[in-house]
Amino acid sequence: MPWLALCLLGFCTILHAADRSSGYRIAAGSLNEALRAFVQQSGTQLLYPPELTARRRSKGIEGRFSPSRALDLLLRDTGLQAEAVAPDAYVLRPVRQVASRIARPPPHKPAERHPTELGSVEVTGTHIRRTVLETAAPLTIIDRAQIEHSGYQTLFELLRSQPGIRVNSTPVAMIDGTAFQNNGLSGAIGAAAVDLHGLGPTATLFLIDGQRMAGYGLAQGEFGLVNDLDSIPLALIERIEVLRDGASAVYGSDAMAGVINIILRKQFNGAALDGNTGVSAHGDARQHRTTATFGTTTASGGHLLFSVDDLERQPLLGRQRAWVADATRAAATTTKANTDFFYFDNGQINHAGGQPCTQFQPDGPCSTDAASQTSLQTRLESRSLLGHFDHPIGQLSLYLGFRWTMLRQHQQMAPATEQLLLSDTDHPDDSRQLTYAFNDVGPVRDVTQSHSSQLTLGLSGSPGAWDWDVHLDGQRNAGTDRVYGLLRTSVLDQALSDGSYQLGSSDNPPELLARLSPTLLRTGRTSQTGISAHISGPLGDWPSGTPSLAAGIEGYRERLVDHPDPLLIHNDVFQFQSPYTRHGDRWISAAYLELEAPLGRRVTANLAGRVDHSSGFGWAASPQLALKWDISSIVSLRGTLARGYRAPTLPELDRPQALTPSGVVVEVPNVLLPCRDPIPASANTTFCTLRLDTVGNPGLRPERSRSITVGLILAPTPALGIALDVFQIRRSHEINSLPVSYALEHPDSYPELFQRDAAGVLNAFDQQLVNLGHTSVRSYDLDAHYRLETGRFGDFNFNLSVDWLAELRRQTHPGAAMVSFAGFANQPRTTALAGLEWERGDWSSTANLRYTGHYAFAPHSNSPITCPTAQQQIGHCTTPAFTVLDLDLEYAGIRHWRFGLNVHNAFDHRPVYYGNPFAGYNPAFDDVVGRYFLLSFHYRSQPPG
Repeated sequence: MPWLALCLLGFCTILHAADRSSGYRIAAGSLNEALRAFVQQSGTQLLYPPELTARRRSKGIEGRFSPSRALDLLLRDTGLQAEAVAPDAYVLRPVRQVASRIARPPPHKPAERHPTELGSVEVTGTHIRRTVLETAAPLTIIDRAQIEHSGYQTLFELLRSQPGIRVNSTPVAMIDGTAFQNNGLSGAIGAAAVDLHGLGPTATLFLIDGQRMAGYGLAQGEFGLVNDLDSIPLALIERIEVLRDGASAVYGSDAMAGVINIILRKQFNGAALDGNTGVSAHGDARQHRTTATFGTTTASGGHLLFSVDDLERQPLLGRQRAWVADATRAAATTTKANTDFFYFDNGQINHAGGQPCTQFQPDGPCSTDAASQTSLQTRLESRSLLGHFDHPIGQLSLYLGFRWTMLRQHQQMAPATEQLLLSDTDHPDDSRQLTYAFNDVGPVRDVTQSHSSQLTLGLSGSPGAWDWDVHLDGQRNAGTDRVYGLLRTSVLDQALSDGSYQLGSSDNPPELLARLSPTLLRTGRTSQTGISAHISGPLGDWPSGTPSLAAGIEGYRERLVDHPDPLLIHNDVFQFQSPYTRHGDRWISAAYLELEAPLGRRVTANLAGRVDHSSGFGWAASPQLALKWDISSIVSLRGTLARGYRAPTLPELDRPQALTPSGVVVEVPNVLLPCRDPIPASANTTFCTLRLDTVGNPGLRPERSRSITVGLILAPTPALGIALDVFQIRRSHEINSLPVSYALEHPDSYPELFQRDAAGVLNAFDQQLVNLGHTSVRSYDLDAHYRLETGRFGDFNFNLSVDWLAELRRQTHPGAAMVSFAGFANQPRTTALAGLEWERGDWSSTANLRYTGHYAFAPHSNSPITCPTAQQQIGHCTTPAFTVLDLDLEYAGIRHWRFGLNVHNAFDHRPVYYGNPFAGYNPAFDDVVGRYFLLSFHYRSQPPG
């Protein structure tokens, strides 16, 4: 089916109009001519390559019909069908021909869900060592105690609970089964990723001990890489530093929205054994974790630490939760099962509608139990090793660190479905359509496994008040993705044609089923190897204080290899966008300088600058100015002004050239004539048949950003602290696919993309990535902390963090409408976290309340997908706000031991989700498991301190 991918990628637009009833008078004859007449009379977009309709005929129509009904009538007995890809656009695709009777396929099933919350503190986000807590830039720390009291078991779950941190990739990839079956095999399947300010995964930089984190081995589509957070076991993390401000001047590319720095454990004396076991209130979704740590000081004064971690978590299916069945029934009353479709949105192919359905009889009701068979939570197995060794050599220190993690995940969805056209052997012209689920093949299953490793070797010293460090760092992430249950097109067509596969039969030969649904294997790996040198210290004493300087250089090599299964590359297992093999290799070098200086008794300035050079795009410079003014002992103002950048990723730079085998019909300006197969469209445009090829863009430039942050800090008493920060970020020169329509409107801007044959006839257009469009973000963050020491009743800590997304707007290309995302799907304006901690003697307790605000059905303000009428009528166009409460209780009254009980989702909140697809929950925010109990123990061979 490569023609369908061709059409979708090519935006084969013929006309734009609304989907409404019209009068038609189309004579019988050539199908091509009939469809052209349909387009002219209906004003509807029709997407197809001309060769698809060649030598086919239509019986014509006369009367008043909706566009969809008119198409059905025109396509009778042609072996073709029309599928909606937008409210006013359709794609033609062949229907599978079968000449056999059908039996009823098998029956239905039911559903399931997971985790928790926490609080925050302040820390550092600069190369300069400091002792003060509040800095010129807003900084947050999640320390080891908070991690343990949260009850979370993965870094992804912990970070997604923080206000202002948005999810952009979830481990569960099969929530929308239709989208996965048709377009799900080229993404970062299994990866867990988040970002700051809603700017996407490529705008937030992730560091491990200050070192840039290597990307996930399986690339995220054609655009970039994500960082898999679950490859860093939470049990091995000492603390997490979150810098919510543009930091390219300090850390380089990808830090436009901020930085998340993960600090691993390095210092520990004695032996420790930590473990926990958990189960839901339903008795399922069990998990077990064991962590063993050993640390000691060596005879030479060095230190050695070794830690091993093992985590296993059971899967959860939709049938295990009653609310999934309720959501499925509710969706059935607000949408028709056959109204799901794919559509274009900002150059991306998205899916709208329900889950795949099954018809027991042709033209009969289409029902589904897909949600009951779909994973709500993956089965997770994680094994990790962590080691750190440092050894004094005179006045110097030699250190070695290593990390290794194996992560395996299993998930599934309902069996693959296909739309089949059944022909009656007695009446060949009488054919009926059937939506058939291949239950005998079994559920579609996906197994991902990744191995990530890091090795660091360094030498450091501290001459006087200065510090220096030189180190080598190597990281690698290798991943495999195995998919079972999808259908091989060539085998299916042949089996249906010769009758070797019997619909509805339980006796289809196992060897045929094995050929029909082969195992699909995708492999990928990334690596990052580099060297870094750094020095920092005071510059002397000024009357107003001591200025400090930090300087450094670094260089690293990035590599990427991604091999999809050959059956996918050749589109023998259908995908709308066929994946392709990716290779990338480049060297990046950088130098940076930071100066922090007191400008007076109460004003401190931080000036930073960084220059990066990449073999992929050249030079990029990023400056930053930060100021902090202590107006009084209780009031301070702070602010930063910065410029940032994002270098094109390896997948973006190494987009291979792809020549399509056939053409599509495109409406082009007459100034570009002559062209192939010209047909007048209007006074100034002509329909032409063009190949829509794909090429790389060697002139791709970095994305750029400008950010301004202003903050107010209040500390009226030593026990109370309040900080309010406003973030404004504008990202420009964004990298996106060049819209064909925009290129046709501005042919003089892209003359090299229009290809002609030897006779000068326009016959192809080269699609490529370009720097177009911009995004602007404005958000407000409030952090408040209060400590109350009562003596007799213990000590109390109150924490409140609130993020309000005031603006998130994008423009895809000059002249396009500004599109708002704030308050729409996956972008609630308000997220908050309130915490109460209590300590008294050997007892401590924590209560965290996470709030997620409401958000609308539509993806954004200009989306072609709007809330269905049936949902509007019952007020289900906005997913309501909700709160989740987590509780933790700990006792440390036995020497060397601590025991804890954590209750996630104590009120057993059930997901309520009115978005698309109709899965009943949103994986970015919702807790699918429900109330969950976690028992933990902590043993140390010697007490802390």
